[in-house]
Amino acid sequence: MDPKLLFCLPQGDALFNPLNTMFIQMACILVFSQLFYLLLKPCGQAGPVAQILAGIVLSPVLLSRIPTVKEFFLQKNAADYYSFFSFALRTSFMFLIGLEVDLHFMKRNFKKAAVITCSSFLACGLLSFAFLWLFIPMFEIKEDYFTLFLVLLITVSNTASPVVFRSIADWKLNTSEIGRLTISCALFIELTDVVLYTVIIAFISGSMIGDLVLFVFGTGFLILLNRFLAPWLPKRNPKEKYLSKAETLVFFIFLLIIGITIESYDVNSSVSVFAIGIMFPRQGKTHRTLIQRLSYPIHEFVLPVYFGYIGFRFSIIALTTRYYIGLVIIVIVTLAGKFIGVISACMYLKIPKKHWFFLPAILSVKGHVGLLLLDSNYSEKKWWTTTIHDMMVAALVITTLVSGVLASFLLKGREKDFAYEKTSLESHDTNEELRVLSCVYGARQARGAISLVSALSGSRGASKPFSPLLMHLGPLPKKRKSELMYHEHDEDGANANGDDEFGTNDGLEINDSIDSFAKDSKILIQQVKLVTQMLNMHAEICNATEDLRVSIVFLPFHKHQRIDGKTTNDGELLRQMNRNVLRHAPCSIGIFVDRNITGFQQPHGFDSVQHVAALFFGGPDDREALALCKWLSNNALIHLTVIQFVSEDSKAETPVGNATTRDNNEVFLDVMGRDQTEQETDRSFLEEFYNRFVTTGEVGFIEKRVSNGPHTLTILREIGEMYSLFVVGKSRGDCPMTLRMKDWEECPELGTVGDFLASSLDVNASVLVVQRQRYSHDSFLDD
Repeated sequence: MDPKLLFCLPQGDALFNPLNTMFIQMACILVFSQLFYLLLKPCGQAGPVAQILAGIVLSPVLLSRIPTVKEFFLQKNAADYYSFFSFALRTSFMFLIGLEVDLHFMKRNFKKAAVITCSSFLACGLLSFAFLWLFIPMFEIKEDYFTLFLVLLITVSNTASPVVFRSIADWKLNTSEIGRLTISCALFIELTDVVLYTVIIAFISGSMIGDLVLFVFGTGFLILLNRFLAPWLPKRNPKEKYLSKAETLVFFIFLLIIGITIESYDVNSSVSVFAIGIMFPRQGKTHRTLIQRLSYPIHEFVLPVYFGYIGFRFSIIALTTRYYIGLVIIVIVTLAGKFIGVISACMYLKIPKKHWFFLPAILSVKGHVGLLLLDSNYSEKKWWTTTIHDMMVAALVITTLVSGVLASFLLKGREKDFAYEKTSLESHDTNEELRVLSCVYGARQARGAISLVSALSGSRGASKPFSPLLMHLGPLPKKRKSELMYHEHDEDGANANGDDEFGTNDGLEINDSIDSFAKDSKILIQQVKLVTQMLNMHAEICNATEDLRVSIVFLPFHKHQRIDGKTTNDGELLRQMNRNVLRHAPCSIGIFVDRNITGFQQPHGFDSVQHVAALFFGGPDDREALALCKWLSNNALIHLTVIQFVSEDSKAETPVGNATTRDNNEVFLDVMGRDQTEQETDRSFLEEFYNRFVTTGEVGFIEKRVSNGPHTLTILREIGEMYSLFVVGKSRGDCPMTLRMKDWEECPELGTVGDFLASSLDVNASVLVVQRQRYSHDSFLDD
């Protein structure tokens, strides 16, 4: 075959053709967008703004006005190439958005997103109808007013979910409540626009209703097929960490087939593609492979090109004065409609005022779906002209730039309102989302981390919002022979993400453990990979806690239990890393001493109820540990008992509940304090805990009177075999009940009580030591 034919050279002597110039144009967009991004990033601008500006630079308004450049970029039949590749790009990232969207958050906040969507549509619809009668004489439109109103409504009300998705990610708000709510609203608005426009046009034409039913059936069939293929394909190669590239391609081919079929009937396929992505099975190797294969190329190459193409469509050369006036009116109406509608919804939903202006600003951005809806169904728009088309497209681009810049300045001006809130579990209600990050080095620690996730998630079917994350830590040697980028460790599934290099088969074993747990409990654990030098790992973990906005981080203890019951030291570097995280972490920290043989077992799949004890001496760390136990109490397979240690020398106060004397000097709920401030705080917290959990019978509460540290040790030895897990705070100051216990202290990072429980031969239980966040962000200094 003639090599020239591969480059689509029809006459064999042309240096450039539409296909070649399209790829060159993509390269130019990537270069210009990177330059703009470097210039605008210090101002807080998101990537899509820079990429749209890069497209405008190459558009007919600027560089393409030069005859040579225009002839090069805007060749004959170039529109067909651009149309197909934009379809392929749009299909890939809409599918990825469906795979990545937080489905549980959308379900919990469906009412909020629906109210904001409806309010936005109502305000934009009323303003569009009001200004419709101004545009009719202005543009000399004499018929088909309803289609004009529909196009105006779509132009004004549309929100580009990819632009919102990428902007929120650039601002690191994709793990925050307001960021995820914004993404949910953007998806609702855009998909509603597509469905509304398609259905109305179908009824107007009268020829597409049967086709729409067929498309719905085809989409549903592919969703069911994916549910069969997703669990079946991993069974073919169970020892491989990821699916092969050929197996991954199967899903994308099916996706392109359904998308091309729908698009061939002049119907937008975004809804179908997104539905296929959001309904894809979330757990297992297949979902993990698709995320790993698609994330990097789409976020780094596909979306910049796609946003750049939006700017490339910008053209105002042919507009006259009245069309410039119409352009300004559409931009103003769009912003006014969004602000009125969204702010009204925020007032109704009682969303904090600090978010009132940011939400409508970012939801005003437009995208390529709006352009596609404008370009489709020419036969139904009898008033449609090239000038009106250019005006509408220019309005979309200008609105996106204005709203994007406005949102970034609002965000930068009120940065504290959107920053990570450093709150303790003590003030965290169980009805609020609990985000936990478990750090592991290998499969052994992963099993312990999954046990904690299982315990905190509650019983099967529990409705408490809970988002567990697992971070696989890969210590990087000081010197490496090759410095490969994150996405380059991948050859047909092997060495993907560098996991095989760091920890051999640990990555595969971790994945299998998570998949097994997800299948049994229906709880999805999001995985994060961190590969860095050990000396810097604590800083990276602390940065990740802020980016992921977690409430508590669980670290593995630097010793593990062998099969004979004895403990083995995993290295002082791990211990030093734990100490550094304890010192610098911006959230609460838990160090988990996992005795997986004799101690705590994963509740899901465990036959009998396990007994867990929360030891309370008083102080912020013990209150934080007891606050964490609020989530443990929701698990029917865990029986929680709170044991309060009270000094015999302290004076008794009025009991929280009716004091009930028992054998062995155990008294229920007789709260005693150490000093006045801590006493009041401890008592108030215990009263609330008692009224909520103890009176209902969910939690047991006993008191132990002790005189000094040795007496405390004696009691701890007595109860050492009664429980499978002890939860205790790290430090409590100069507590008389723990005096002289430091004489036997081996691991100060666990505190006096935690250290004894972790090292004593009389205790067979696992231990979770909790430290309340006490970090002010200065700098990361090693000990």
